[in-house]
Amino acid sequence: MTPDLTLVVTAHSETIVCGPTMRSADRAVEAARERGYEVETVIALDRATEATRGFFDQSRFDHWQRWEFDEGDLGRVRNAAVARSSGRHVAFLDADDLFSENWLAEGVAVLDEAAQEGRRVIAHPELNVMFDGGNSVLVHIDQSSPLFTPFFAYVRNYHDSLCMTPREAHLSIPYVSRDIPNGLSFQDWQFSIESMAAGWEHVLVRDTIIFKRRRDASLGQESSNRRSIVRKLPAMAIDRVQDLARTGKAPAGE
Repeated sequence: MTPDLTLVVTAHSETIVCGPTMRSADRAVEAARERGYEVETVIALDRATEATRGFFDQSRFDHWQRWEFDEGDLGRVRNAAVARSSGRHVAFLDADDLFSENWLAEGVAVLDEAAQEGRRVIAHPELNVMFDGGNSVLVHIDQSSPLFTPFFAYVRNYHDSLCMTPREAHLSIPYVSRDIPNGLSFQDWQFSIESMAAGWEHVLVRDTIIFKRRRDASLGQESSNRRSIVRKLPAMAIDRVQDLARTGKAPAGE
C-alpha cells in the first residue's frame, strides 16, 4: 500500500538539537496517523559526522528508517531520498528545526483536496518562525492572493524549501546542486520559480508553523552573503516572468 506521505529528516552535523526536532516530528506523525494517513518516516544521514550518526543510532529512533547518503549537498540528498521514498507526498524537515503538531495532517488534507479539484499544488505552512541565531517571522503568501506578484522573485524567495509536495513534483523538478562561488546558493528559490513555471500552485496551510533554527554557521547564513543567479533562469526573462502568476495550470503546449 502506498503511504500518503513520506517525511524525510535530513541530518549532517547536528546532535543534541535534534532532540526537540524529533519529538516535534513524532507528534506531527502521530497526529497525521490519527487522521487516518499512512506516513513513511525516514532519517536521511548525509555524510553524517560520527557524533550525528551516534545520536540517531539510539534505540529511541528505531521506529524510523535510517538511510545513509554521500551527497554532501542538501538539495542532492533530498533528491536521492525522494527517489527512494514511496509516499504520494513528501515533506522535509532539517534536523535542527521543528513542526507544529498539525502541519503534516493539515498539509496532506490540503494537497488531497486540491488534487480532487484538478489543481497541482505545493503546500507551505502559514508561518515560518526563525529562532536562536535570529528572530523573525515569515508569513507565506498564497499564490492566489492579491498580494502575490511574480516580480518579487527577482529579489526574494517567496517559498521556503520546508514545504509539502506531491512526489511527482520533486521527481520532475529536482533540486540543483549548490554552487555558491558562481551565485547558485538558494536551491529552494530556484525550485520555487521552476515549479511555478511548470504550473504548480504554491498555497499556504492555515494555522500551521515551521520553526527554523538559525545557527551561527548554516547554509542560509552562507547563502545570504552571496549573489543569486535566479534572474538567469528562462522563467525569469522580463517577457516571461508575468506567467508565473498563473496558478495550478500546466504551461501552454503541455
